[in-house]
Amino acid sequence: MYFEFANVLVFAVVAVAFVLLNLLIARLLRPKSTYEPGKVAIYECGEPTIGQAWIRFDIRFYTVALMFVVFDVEIALLFPWGAIYRDLVENGMGMIALIEAGTFIAILMVGLAYVWVRGDIDWTATAKVKTELPVDDRRRVEDAPEPVEAGAGGEHV
Repeated sequence: MYFEFANVLVFAVVAVAFVLLNLLIARLLRPKSTYEPGKVAIYECGEPTIGQAWIRFDIRFYTVALMFVVFDVEIALLFPWGAIYRDLVENGMGMIALIEAGTFIAILMVGLAYVWVRGDIDWTATAKVKTELPVDDRRRVEDAPEPVEAGAGGEHV
């Protein structure tokens, strides 16, 4: 029993030593950096930056990115399923595997229909802008309540 733990300990020690040795060798071999203003300047596709970097992006970028991740994971999970589907059919579990994969795809399609109906993947849609003029918050003089005068002791008369 202790032999298995010793294997894990030896493997962990070798892994840590490998990482530390690589870091040490890299430190010794890499060129020494010197401070140059051109090297530390912000670089974006060869163009100098204009304005602040902290701007607010449209939420549709994030929504599309999340949808990409969801469907990318779906494909990554369906490839192994497709690779062993023939073996599952031969073992008599083909219908169960088909129902499981169909349920998985159906759940993701419901999510796609949800974002589609909400219009989150419509790139040509413009943001909904309030076209009404702002309402003046000041009250008319006739509608204003009567002023209250304070007495000598701070009481209202």
